[in-house]
Amino acid sequence: MWPSYFEPGRYENLPNEVYHSANGISSTMLKDARISLMYYHGRHIAGTIPNEESDALLRGRIIHSYVLETDKFADEYAIPVPVPEYVVTTSNELIAIIKKHNASLPALMTPEQMKEWIESYNSTLIQPLSVSAGAEETGILYGSLPVEFRRIPEGEKHTASAMKACIKNTTQASLLC
Repeated sequence: MWPSYFEPGRYENLPNEVYHSANGISSTMLKDARISLMYYHGRHIAGTIPNEESDALLRGRIIHSYVLETDKFADEYAIPVPVPEYVVTTSNELIAIIKKHNASLPALMTPEQMKEWIESYNSTLIQPLSVSAGAEETGILYGSLPVEFRRIPEGEKHTASAMKACIKNTTQASLLC
């Protein structure tokens, strides 16, 4: 289909393999011959030295295919698809979207409003029991605790120190679980 000898000129729809196997001396062949005629023979005549892939060879194949084999180009190479209009592509676009979203959210509480809310919430909580009272009053407070919170062994005094030790042990045990 293709001639064995090409005259100078432009050949349409010439496959890349045919183009590179055609007669003629390329600049790469000249450079290889300048290195060594044995190297030239091994690389281009005998084929015992393989061609190494390089960016220049890749780009050369791409340009050859694009210029001379335009209809095959899309089949052999991935052509990037244009980015749709709705896709966020820059950080400024993302910042604008976030600001627009944040503007649609309800306003945050001011520090004064937050303080009032915390105080009103805390007023609904059970007030802490004082452990600065005497041993008898502390024992009564200890007896009012639910059974699962009582940790002081029977027969020991229900002092503030004993209660604090139980609280400390309970907290450490819950952290380990």
